[in-house]
Amino acid sequence: MSDLSLGRLMIDPSLAPAFRPALPQLLAGTLAAVFSGLAMLAALWCMVQLVGNLTSYWVILSVGCWLTGAALAALASWIVHYAEAGFSARLRRQVAHHITRLPATTLSKQGDQTLKRLVSDDIATLHYMVAHLPSEIAIFAVIPLVSIFLLMILVGPVALWVLLPGAIASLYYLIIVPHVSKRDGAARMQVMLDIIAAADDYARGIRDNRIYGQQSGALSSYTQSTQHFTKNMVSWVSKVATLAAIAVALLQAVATFAIAYFVAYQYDTMTLAATLFFSLAIVTPSLRLGHGLDYVAAGRAAASRLSAFLKEPILTSGHIQQLETDSAFEIVDASFVIDGQCVFDQLNYSFPNQSITAITGPSGVGKTSLLKVLAGLDVLQKGRVQFAKTDLSQLNEKLRHQQILFIPQGGDVLPATVKENLALSAVNADDQQLEQALLKAQLKIDLNTDATLLSGGEKQRVGIARAFLTNASVILLDEPTSALDQANSTKLMQQLQDLAKQKNKTIVMVTHDLALAAEADARLALDVISDSGRSL
Repeated sequence: MSDLSLGRLMIDPSLAPAFRPALPQLLAGTLAAVFSGLAMLAALWCMVQLVGNLTSYWVILSVGCWLTGAALAALASWIVHYAEAGFSARLRRQVAHHITRLPATTLSKQGDQTLKRLVSDDIATLHYMVAHLPSEIAIFAVIPLVSIFLLMILVGPVALWVLLPGAIASLYYLIIVPHVSKRDGAARMQVMLDIIAAADDYARGIRDNRIYGQQSGALSSYTQSTQHFTKNMVSWVSKVATLAAIAVALLQAVATFAIAYFVAYQYDTMTLAATLFFSLAIVTPSLRLGHGLDYVAAGRAAASRLSAFLKEPILTSGHIQQLETDSAFEIVDASFVIDGQCVFDQLNYSFPNQSITAITGPSGVGKTSLLKVLAGLDVLQKGRVQFAKTDLSQLNEKLRHQQILFIPQGGDVLPATVKENLALSAVNADDQQLEQALLKAQLKIDLNTDATLLSGGEKQRVGIARAFLTNASVILLDEPTSALDQANSTKLMQQLQDLAKQKNKTIVMVTHDLALAAEADARLALDVISDSGRSL
């Protein structure tokens, strides 16, 4: 299983780019771990010699071997953890890069918790498989093989009997434990889900209590769920886990020593001591097998999720880095489907320059989806979006962002000052230009104000101010006046009209406000598409 796990990281086309640079360091760390184990075995051999010849020579040599083994173990740990840190950093950058280039519809299906688990938890789960598994392989393979070789020399083939306890324990971890986990895992997971659901109900019950003075039902459900979980867990630990741990410990330690003594009691003291020492060196690694397999299983599951995510198609980026002065913006023969539902079909529209085009239609018709397609954030099933008579997918990603600015609905701001938020859209703008942009967006506020402390409407206007700072030829606005009153909406509309005409901009705006849409220079009305593909 361990070989397959590392092999997947090396050959999986999604994960290999992050893993392969770490491979030389991991091999070096594994080699250091192997020599550390051999040094420890050499120290054991010196202890055996000390039993037969009590001199300072063997004491000093034994201590030297122990120190060498410890130093090599520390070096191995440092090398593999350094390699794992680089791998994790590269993989996080790769996942972050992939997230920013996912189509909007794909990204919306992931959910914040899923993305957080991918970037943080799943990559952290790979730590054991990358940083510890190479040295574990050395411990499970090299040290037992060398110990068996020495025992074969000392007492002959009969020494193979000392492998029996370790073999039985290994089979226990490899066969019995996975079977039990598979059998009981779903039940334990359901219990945990019940607790989470009950906790959520209890949290909502607190609010209900403040309103209605009653939350006993939610509290009772939560209490019963936690008691059920505790009872099952205590039962499992007392009846299965504890007895299994005791049995395995006795089987490995007591049985191994008993067998070792049985096969070597007729030999001299040194041979008997060697048999006891090296038989324990053979069976000790199996003590770590249980937790190791758990970590590997978790790592394999995390690697599968990461691989599946990184195989999600991303937005294409072309190689065109420069365009003609023509800034015509249009959508041609466009069809867009989300989850089997046709949003628009065979849509053709040319957005006039130096003007505002209002996109209108009933809720859920796909106005925001169209805006994301125009921004290059979603992929059409058919047709194309053209800017300067060039398919948007052929533009270099940087050029596309320079030419088309998308300002989504809502008040999303970065945890920084208003000035720092605006500076992302206009790096070279001075304070006066930033303040003028805010005034045009109908907001007068100190540039050093913490943007996260603003109201929803103020945050929205900070975003709209970017439209007055950008050099982009096309500006896409999603419900820019949703948080504004009628007076400020009218003033903002006038500022946008001046921007379009004076700065040669093509402005496309989604709005539910029909009065505001009437003030636009052009209007694109979307209709609901029926199952037959016809507009309703």
